[in-house]
Amino acid sequence: MSQQKYPGTTSLEISDRELSSMKTARKAAAEGIVLLKNDGILPLKESENITLYGGGASYTVKGGTGSGMVNNRNNVNITEGLRAAGFKILNEDWLADYDAEYESCREAWVQKIYDIAGTIGDFAKLYDAHASNPIIMPKGGPIVKKDTDIAIYVIARVSGEGADRKNIPGDYELSEDEFETLKCITEQYKKTIVILNVGGIIDLSFMDKLDISALVLMSQAGMEGGNALADVLKGSVNPCGKLTDTWAMKYSDYPGSADFSHNNANVIEEKYSEGIYVGYRYFDTFDVTPRYPFGFGLSYTTFEFCQTEISIYEDIITVNYNVTNIGEIPGKEVVHLYSYLPKGERHKENKRLVAFAKTGILNPGQSQTLSLSFSCYLLASYHTARSQYFLDAGRYILESQICDSCGYLKKRRESALLLQKKTVLSTLSPICPLLDSLKEMVPSDPVPQKRDELSARTDSPTAYKQNDPYAFTDISDIDIENAVTSYIEKDRLLRANIKKNHISFSKQATEVLAKMTADEKARLVCGQPSVMSGEIIGSAAMTIPGAAGETFNGLKHLGIGHLILADGPAGIRLQKHYQVNPEDGSIYKMNRYESLENRIFGKEFLHPEGEDHYMFCTAIPVGTALAQTFDVAIIEEIGDLIGTEMEEMGVQLWLAPGMNIHRNPLCGRNFEYYSEDPLVSGLMAAAITRGVSSHKNCAVTIKHFACNNQEENRRGVSSIVSERALREIYLKGFEIVVKEADPKAIMTSYNKVNGVHSANNYDLCTTAARDEWGFSGIIMTDWLTTNANGGSAATKCIEAGNDLIMPGNNSDIQEILDALEKKKDLALSMEALDTCCHRILSVILQLTS
Repeated sequence: MSQQKYPGTTSLEISDRELSSMKTARKAAAEGIVLLKNDGILPLKESENITLYGGGASYTVKGGTGSGMVNNRNNVNITEGLRAAGFKILNEDWLADYDAEYESCREAWVQKIYDIAGTIGDFAKLYDAHASNPIIMPKGGPIVKKDTDIAIYVIARVSGEGADRKNIPGDYELSEDEFETLKCITEQYKKTIVILNVGGIIDLSFMDKLDISALVLMSQAGMEGGNALADVLKGSVNPCGKLTDTWAMKYSDYPGSADFSHNNANVIEEKYSEGIYVGYRYFDTFDVTPRYPFGFGLSYTTFEFCQTEISIYEDIITVNYNVTNIGEIPGKEVVHLYSYLPKGERHKENKRLVAFAKTGILNPGQSQTLSLSFSCYLLASYHTARSQYFLDAGRYILESQICDSCGYLKKRRESALLLQKKTVLSTLSPICPLLDSLKEMVPSDPVPQKRDELSARTDSPTAYKQNDPYAFTDISDIDIENAVTSYIEKDRLLRANIKKNHISFSKQATEVLAKMTADEKARLVCGQPSVMSGEIIGSAAMTIPGAAGETFNGLKHLGIGHLILADGPAGIRLQKHYQVNPEDGSIYKMNRYESLENRIFGKEFLHPEGEDHYMFCTAIPVGTALAQTFDVAIIEEIGDLIGTEMEEMGVQLWLAPGMNIHRNPLCGRNFEYYSEDPLVSGLMAAAITRGVSSHKNCAVTIKHFACNNQEENRRGVSSIVSERALREIYLKGFEIVVKEADPKAIMTSYNKVNGVHSANNYDLCTTAARDEWGFSGIIMTDWLTTNANGGSAATKCIEAGNDLIMPGNNSDIQEILDALEKKKDLALSMEALDTCCHRILSVILQLTS
């Protein structure tokens, strides 16, 4: 056999890299767990006798379906994690019976998928049927009281790419079986702990009807989820996760809920009638009481905090807080900093998050000073008619808050930023104009009380204390005129530099381009055509089994290599086991030898004479769980973990992070994304980008750009959204990560934005990303976006500045060649094609040198 370098290893032994990655994933998973209720039952005593119920106990959901799936070595479920932690599970017989029931249920589910798709249907039909019909967990056997007072019940949900969730029993709501089982448990046991093994928000009205002692949001915590949950339940990790979303009392409390996706039977148009009022911006401004507010999360200890200093350097405002653990056990705490916004010419939300920070582990009595910094730009609002970001005159009151162990939000208001006159920060070019009428939600009075009245509000799960000692009326004003002036000058210089370097490519890329033929250029912008090109997802790369795709590999004669691209948001998605042909050294391809069932349902193909190779990657917690840590340092560690695995496997571009906004709880892909808040989304994506980019030949692909907030009809749906909401909510996170972490790639979304496919949208790809933010990398399509089911057009991708069409179709290549010659009513300039090729070549050279 040849001495060719193959990715991965020939050994089944667990490597030091895997062991290290498991520790990091476990730490991140534990810190992302959110404690929502605790009557004192947690933490559990060491070696406690417990019972364990629910399908998620042994069939714990590590993450969502679709590109977010990771083919890791093994997963630690909740049952295994609790056993390893020393808890004695008294109902092992119930769990064993459940295993048998589950296997029978799964067999019936697999047959259902084939019945829907057709037994010999193509991959696309099979995948769509799989995405739209997640397995429903069986009920399990009767509940028989054991010799303990403690029962744990796990609620699990599966969701994923290609289909939105539904506001029905068994999905957003508990099924009848789930409720009856839980009711039976609470009637037989004195203490019931409910674990939410879910990728997104579910209805929690059962908390009002049943006696639940503790509620824990485990989320979908990756391969180490069972161990991480055990760490929190036994108290070796003090829970310190906080919600990145608002959990409403009922689904209909969310703005636009009646019209979301399939709810109004219209998946062709999605009108963003709530405008900027997404998540807490809506609940707080319209005075709607949530069950659990954004930022909520309990601890086993108690903290107090106070502002110690505020300073301004250039346009950056920094507020220091002293945080002290006044409880009895070690723990971490998160401080959130909001700004109340003054009234002005345009309506705006009551308050918005401007910064957050997390302490290290504080022992009882120990303190730490946190510095929370933000630019005055984060206080600005956008005026669509004038294409301007501006600051109203008035007081921008700063409110910091933490959540104490009893469920109260401790709030401090000690400073206000004062601006004497309305100021325009920047004037931009209009983007993505509305082509349809859109009536946006506008509160008649954005705040139930006057903005300068600092009375405590009552929108926490437990009402704020009426005489809140942490709400102060003695607020110091700090003039920010110099900071605003500094920002305006900084922004002017940034735009001048962007314009100066708008098309700045390496000398080597220019030299290579001059030698390329038109055919080679067309192939370069279309990626490497794959025999998998008729499928929605899967192994499209020719070099590394399981990788999502690769760029054109036909430029070796010009000294240019190619890039390997791999999914996905929950870890590197590769084929964990492949084989090499002993005769010629070629890699056996999944698509040549595996059946459709193997690809969808994970069965493994073995060749009797093949040489075995293994690529065991880490299934990290889903995006929402990572963001719930509110710890950018941990997220950078996760990025470093991913970068290490990319280097080992020979991958240059990771098709992550996903960072779209949680606009509605039913979006099937919310688990991949971070938050309802754009600042959280941007800072988390920036952190993981820095971690990956610390490895010289590795980079991320931030996605899905933009408004990928619906999975139903995702190739055809048009997101009808105002420019203000687009800029302030849906693009803001992308802007933050581009400016702070310099990612090398962006992936456009399947959907349209105001009638124009994102991949064909010049305003998004060029005006916003490049001309305004200074993005200098490559922009690529999502997989098989072009010329499929009403998708985008290949030539228009190039015109828009969407450089790379993935994973490549021969029809796309031919369309571009025809357009260069003005055939078939198509037209494309060589200048536009050369510009895209330049950018691709530059990134290839950066990541392969």
